[in-house]
This record gives sequence, C-alpha cells and structure tokens, in this order.
Amino acid sequence: MELYLNHISKVYDTKTAVDDVTLKLGPGIYGLLGANGAGKTTLMRIICDIQQATGGRVEYDHEDITGLGEEYRNVLGYLPQHFGYYPDFTAYKFMLYLASLKGLSKGYAKEKSLQLLEEVGLMEVRNKKIKTFSGGMLQRLGIAQALLNDPLVMVLDEPTVGLDPKERVKFRNMISSLSSDKIVIFSTHIVSDIEYIADQILVMKSGRIMHQGRPEEITKEVEGKVWECRVQGKEVDRYVAEYNVGNLKHEGSDTVLRIVSDEKPMEEAIQVAPTLEDLYLYYFEEAGEEQ
Repeated sequence: MELYLNHISKVYDTKTAVDDVTLKLGPGIYGLLGANGAGKTTLMRIICDIQQATGGRVEYDHEDITGLGEEYRNVLGYLPQHFGYYPDFTAYKFMLYLASLKGLSKGYAKEKSLQLLEEVGLMEVRNKKIKTFSGGMLQRLGIAQALLNDPLVMVLDEPTVGLDPKERVKFRNMISSLSSDKIVIFSTHIVSDIEYIADQILVMKSGRIMHQGRPEEITKEVEGKVWECRVQGKEVDRYVAEYNVGNLKHEGSDTVLRIVSDEKPMEEAIQVAPTLEDLYLYYFEEAGEEQ
C-alpha cells in the first residue's frame, strides 16, 4: 500500500498554498507539523480529492485518485478541521447516517458505531442531540466518524483541537494502535500530539516540506542552537524581546530561559539537547504564518 504525492502544487491567484510537494507514504503515522497558514489543510484536502491541485497528482497504489473515485473514498477516512453535522441528530443516529452514506451494512453499522462511540467516550451521551455537545465532544464525534469504514488511509486535520489533555492522550494511543496497517496523516501545530507517536515528521512551511524524518533525526537540524541561560529578573524582558525563548522558569531571584538561537546568547549560556518543540520554534519563530 502506497500513497504517492507527485509534485503537488496549489496556487490561489498570486499566493502559492502548496509548493511542489513530493512524498511517498507507506503504512505508518506521519505528523504534518506547521504553523497556521503553512498549507497543511490545503494539502490534506488535495489528498482527499476534495480540492484539485494546480499541478501534480496524488496516486494510491500507482493509480490517480481522481480516476479511482468511489474506490478510493471507500478506503479513506477524513476528519476536517470543522466537520459538518446535523445539530438535531443524536450522536448514534449521526453515526448510522454516515455509515449508510459509506455503504456499510445495517448490522455492521450499528455494531461499529457503538464500538467507536465507546472508544471516544461518547457512549453515555449517544442518544443526546449533537447541538448540546461541547467542542471537545464534537471533536471526539468527528474522530469516531472518520474511523467508521475502517479506512486504510486516514487524514486527520488538527484532530485534537478542543480535547483536554487526558482526551488527547487517549486519542494518540488509539491512533497509535491502529497504525500498523494504515497510512495515517495527522496535521497539527501542537508538537506533543505527534512527538511520541509519529513514525515520520513532515515539517511544512510556506507550502513546502522543509524536512522529513523520524523525530530524533530531524531535531539534529537544531543541534548546537538550543541554549539554557540564567538571567536576573530585570533582564528577562530584554532576552524575550531579542531571542526566540521556548521556555521560562523562575528559580529564586533568577529566571532560567531556554533559547533557540544560531548564536550563543550570553557567555554563560549552556548548550542543551534539542527537542521537536525547539525545532518548531526555530522554523516558526514568526508568530504564525499568513493565512
């Protein structure tokens, strides 16, 4: 099983949202990491054949997905950032409705819907109307519907938005357990969501894939650029304004800063091992890219 993105580009008027992306993806979890506006959602919509690329093509097992049509959609599970739902439907009825659209048999649809509602923690509210759900509950319902047809290709666009920390851990564990025979593409700007479960990290900026590799591999890009500095309280604001500060911890009258910088920020600065979060800060120092 292989998903091949062959020189994918997408241009809107004068803005390039996706810029010549080429990737070969086999079974595993791929964390698509980037700031808001980096092109993640556009790329994922192209992968799902919802949006047409300006250039290039997406192939599933060596066939163009636009030609595969329904055959491709049958193996696809998609959770958009904002998924549509009928507010007066109950969670269970909504799942059964989507199962019918996916062509699942009635008996299987009932069994699978209840199983997934249990897994995402919505079993007790399965007969409540969706309009009464919180944002986190809606997101969990979205995750459940993406898994209905036991997809071989899962495309999840910011799937943990609205989930509390406990729910996010549970979701990550669920995705990790499913990944052995699926291609899972998981976009986020929350580093911790993918740091421990992604087989490969794809760093996307300004429509391009800047780096691809295992978390421990791509953090080598910022080796020698992460520093720990101890400063007096009155100096903190100056360092925060001048440098890319990833963490700040008070220790008595001093403040310990974790700084990502090409140059040593002070003589007493200590070089420390980089993390994926440091890599993110290095590439997305600007506070969010242009939408």
